[in-house]
Amino acid sequence: MVLKACERWSLLIFLFLPFCLCQEEYSEVSVKDIANLTKVVENHEASIYLKGGQTEAANHTGGVNSRPAAADKTGKMQKKPKRNKFETKVIEQPTPDSIQEQREVVDRPAQLECNHCCHRAEPGPRGWPGPAGQAGIPGNHGNNGNNGLPGREGLKGDQGNKGNMGPRGERGNQGIRGEKGQAGIPSELKVAFMASMATHFTNQNSGIIFSSVETNIGSYFDVMTGRFSAPIAGIYFFTFNMMKHEDVEETSVYLMHNGNAIISMYSSESKGKHDTAGNSGVLKLETGDEVWLRMGIGALHGDHQRYCTFSGFLLFESS
Repeated sequence: MVLKACERWSLLIFLFLPFCLCQEEYSEVSVKDIANLTKVVENHEASIYLKGGQTEAANHTGGVNSRPAAADKTGKMQKKPKRNKFETKVIEQPTPDSIQEQREVVDRPAQLECNHCCHRAEPGPRGWPGPAGQAGIPGNHGNNGNNGLPGREGLKGDQGNKGNMGPRGERGNQGIRGEKGQAGIPSELKVAFMASMATHFTNQNSGIIFSSVETNIGSYFDVMTGRFSAPIAGIYFFTFNMMKHEDVEETSVYLMHNGNAIISMYSSESKGKHDTAGNSGVLKLETGDEVWLRMGIGALHGDHQRYCTFSGFLLFESS
């Protein structure tokens, strides 16, 4: 009896073992497999009954009852014909609909969680990335984007070089001669001066001072400084003549306009001899401009014969 009970419990444990192991899916056990397992258990019980001489067989789900053998007149046990001492309960064959229902139940994922007998395994370490796959086929060309906003105006560039002069065009027709205009009013401003040197001058790199002034119309030439100051804007003419002193070999004189040398004079001769030289120029002056002579190197000869002179006058006013 104990052995039968153990076999029954082993059958139950075998059937419900997947649930205790917390599997995510039920084990699929068909009705046919259960029937075959029941037959194996019955045959095992029958063999135990025959060996032990038991007169009463155990009752279970698939077994039958058996009677003790009858004794004959001699007192010996009569042998019964060989036959199966157990009648196997016929298990109905499952229908296709029942099999389908059982498969749906077995295939259904388990929703139970096992928190008593086991735990879910921790995920293992992450593996190395696999090799790169082959390059895919290039996609189609996308649509062109919308036009962008207009940009800001850039900085002004440097002025380019002056281009070459183009060919001269044809001469146009002569226009009609205009009428004769009225005579202009002569300017009332008169400007003219002349200064001379009666003594020697030896101060190098300095303004020349003249000892006398013969002409000074308008009094625009300063005798003390030797400078002429333009009263109005206009065109002026200047000229000067100088004699080299006999004690020097070279002499130079510069015509200055507001500190800038415009024209110059140079005289060269051996010592003991005199030499004269001069120069002249036309200048455009603004009101207040100054013009004077500056001594360079050497020395100038001066006496009563006035070899060294400086003159200038206004040609006309400028508009």
